[in-house]
Amino acid sequence: MSRATVLLLSPPVLYAPTWWSSKVASKPHLHSLAGFIRDIADSRIVELDVLMGPPPGEVATFLAEVDALVSLDGIDLVGISCWTSLHYLGALAVARKIRARRPDLPIVVGGHHPTAVPSDFVDQEHLFDFVVCGDGEHELRRLCQAPCQRPQRTEVVRAAPYQMSDPTRIDWTRYPWHDAKDKVLWLGLSRGCPFKCAYCAEPQRGTAWNHYRVEDALHILEQLQRTHEPRVICFSDPLFGARRQWTEALLDGIARLGLTNMFWCETRADLMSPALLDKLHACRFKVDFGLDTGSETMARLMVKSPSPGAYLRKAREIIDHANSIDLFHDTYVLFNFPGETPQTARETMDFVEQLGGSEGPASGWVSSQSFFILPGTETYARMNEYREIHGTEIRHPTWWRETGDHNALATDVLPSHAWRGRESELRDFKKWQDNVNVGRVKRQSQRLSSFMKAFYSL
Repeated sequence: MSRATVLLLSPPVLYAPTWWSSKVASKPHLHSLAGFIRDIADSRIVELDVLMGPPPGEVATFLAEVDALVSLDGIDLVGISCWTSLHYLGALAVARKIRARRPDLPIVVGGHHPTAVPSDFVDQEHLFDFVVCGDGEHELRRLCQAPCQRPQRTEVVRAAPYQMSDPTRIDWTRYPWHDAKDKVLWLGLSRGCPFKCAYCAEPQRGTAWNHYRVEDALHILEQLQRTHEPRVICFSDPLFGARRQWTEALLDGIARLGLTNMFWCETRADLMSPALLDKLHACRFKVDFGLDTGSETMARLMVKSPSPGAYLRKAREIIDHANSIDLFHDTYVLFNFPGETPQTARETMDFVEQLGGSEGPASGWVSSQSFFILPGTETYARMNEYREIHGTEIRHPTWWRETGDHNALATDVLPSHAWRGRESELRDFKKWQDNVNVGRVKRQSQRLSSFMKAFYSL
């Protein structure tokens, strides 16, 4: 039997010009999918969202480019990664184009959005043959092991979790660049998150955390350093540092190997310790902390922690230490979550302003955004409850199906009764953020400024 050839696609993002660019993120999971089947099938990967970026004007004209970028010659199966809800309409558009050119070609779709709302991919058009909820590796392999044909009806599959136990599945010598010009690689060493934040899509995959063994992760990093000489490696792990012992051993290994590149990761401050931050600093990391709120009330509503007070005290300790040692970092804050009031928003602003002391050292800045709802999250399931309790109005609860500016649609939210008549103030956090950051830049050390310029290749 001849080997099957699989086309793995990430669709373009069509309606998020202020929310997406071709530099947002690469998706290592596509290469994990390809690696998991490479002993039985050949793969081609086309990341249309990276190649194309958001459309500058007419969507139909923009989509005309897809035919030139996607060849179906010799393809036996197409896998579309609807990675986020931003990809949803692009996934439909690409599937329609494939159907018009190859009506017989089986199409499987997976990703966070199909996991959350598989019904979005089951309709009279029968664009998709298989909808995978959860990790896609095992289901893709199953489809490749037997001649794959289109079923009469769309099949929704609850897939088995994929354990990151065998790094040799991926051909690291041919591992692709995210940004070859600036020598940036995106790499995933773990999957899953043990937390259940109410606004987050990640818990849909389950709360199990799995990962490469430390020895295997270090071998991957060492090999990539030898073959690619990356300037920056960005870890796509949903929660870097989910387990302290693993993280410490990895950082000790990076230091021992003497790797010369810089790193980026995102994590929770309450998982860190001062000693761990010292190791991250020594290994040349930029760290993004998902603080999300400085209000105990909002931390409770967001399900950030069962002990909001302890959570915020730990976050303050850790971010203060990051400032004191010049660890380059961002602190991410989310405003306008259901139940937010002017008072809780002010509590978050006060908390962030006091990090490191108002005139103390500053080694990072604030990145804030307005809440938007995602399908499959706890927040999505509790919309009616939020309306009854807080007066929350989520005006576009299925914004991903609409054809307007997705950023504007998704963030069109009245968090609570307390903001009624004051809605113009809901965006004030943008000016606040800029003012805070201007002050912090003035307090940054020369060493940190030099690291920032090297990190961003300025």
